[in-house]
Amino acid sequence: MDKAKVLLIIVLVLSIASVSNAINVIYVDVNGPNDPGTGTSSDPFRRIQDAIDDANNGDIIEIWPGLYTSNGNYDLDPNGKSIAIRSTEPNDPNIVANTIIDPNESGRGFYFHSGEDANCIVSGLKIKNAYTTDLGAGIYCDNSSPTIVYCIITDNYAEGYGGGVYCWDSNSLFKNCTISNNSALDGGGLGCRSGSPQLTNCIISNNCAIRYAGGVDCYNQGNPILTNCTLINNSAEPNGFGGAVCLWDSDVNIKNSILWANKAKTGAQLYLHFESSASVSYCDVQGGSSEVYDPCGTVSWGGGNIDADPCFALFDVNGDPNLWDFHLQSAYGRWDANSQSWVIDSNTSQCIDTGDPNSDWDDEPWPNGRRINMGAFGGTNQASMNGNIADFNISGSVDFRDFAEFSDKWFAQEFCIEDLTNDGVVDFADLRMFVKNWLWQKE
Repeated sequence: MDKAKVLLIIVLVLSIASVSNAINVIYVDVNGPNDPGTGTSSDPFRRIQDAIDDANNGDIIEIWPGLYTSNGNYDLDPNGKSIAIRSTEPNDPNIVANTIIDPNESGRGFYFHSGEDANCIVSGLKIKNAYTTDLGAGIYCDNSSPTIVYCIITDNYAEGYGGGVYCWDSNSLFKNCTISNNSALDGGGLGCRSGSPQLTNCIISNNCAIRYAGGVDCYNQGNPILTNCTLINNSAEPNGFGGAVCLWDSDVNIKNSILWANKAKTGAQLYLHFESSASVSYCDVQGGSSEVYDPCGTVSWGGGNIDADPCFALFDVNGDPNLWDFHLQSAYGRWDANSQSWVIDSNTSQCIDTGDPNSDWDDEPWPNGRRINMGAFGGTNQASMNGNIADFNISGSVDFRDFAEFSDKWFAQEFCIEDLTNDGVVDFADLRMFVKNWLWQKE
């Protein structure tokens, strides 16, 4: 075979490999032109389950904004596939709020029961009005551990356990999710039996249960890990146990989190029973140990816990839950979701810069105390700020020590805290900003 033919074969093989490795996107639009559609951008499927059934491992299912409420748009079953099911822009709150899976009380939102792992990802969807007589109305993870990110799980109801979510023998990851306004017999927000689901940067609010745990109910070795979460106004009333978290033969690790305004007959923040244990560190817990009931369990109070008003941007226990804003007030800058800008408050929350000093704070905007915030926005680009942009050594003043740090980065071509204009280089524009803040003193 001559060299030209060999070269042609190599090119063809590489081309085929490139095509086979390309990401395949399957589109869904409830208002698509044809029923059922074919999944292309010009002829999308109308039903999400049709797209799931058509998908192969590694595929992405992109769901356009709309109300998905008919058969094939709830009780969604990924069938063990490693696929991504997402909105068109999971990072856009408006897109998420308007890409809605609504079973209209006829079934669950998602049902994971075929061994799905972390490579099965659901992101940027709103799941509401789901209902089940059993477990897990919004999402049920049974011996499966998917990844759920940037989702809103709200207004769902389970007659059994887990109004919003139920995890059985599951190590699922929930990140940047809001679990709110759900209800159940036990575990209004989330029920957990065996396994160790992780909740990171999640808001668990205004959920209710009749018996155990308005927020998170754990039993039979359900051992969740809650990091940088905000658990607020969850209730187990009038005669229930554990407003925020209830444990039965289980262990929970709670760090960098806020437990506030939760309500129950016994154990408004934590209720421990039957050889359970809770590790609580660097958290803001309303009432401290007085709001924890542990007759048959053990609470390990680690370092850094406080009992102080979190100073949320907007929270009124008697107000409209849909208007609540759990960003922390700051006199140095707090993200306002409505205006999509940074605003200045008259107060600065004590939850700012008081999380675990060993936690990663790199994603928080500068200035900060080089320490993560408590609560759902800690460690994110929406964390409330603290201090002066030119106080590089966080000493509370801008002086020659800060100038020394600034000088060390002179003409550095990188994004760093000394790059005050955030343009990727430390130059005269940054020097002018530094001079404007010279001799600043923290009050």
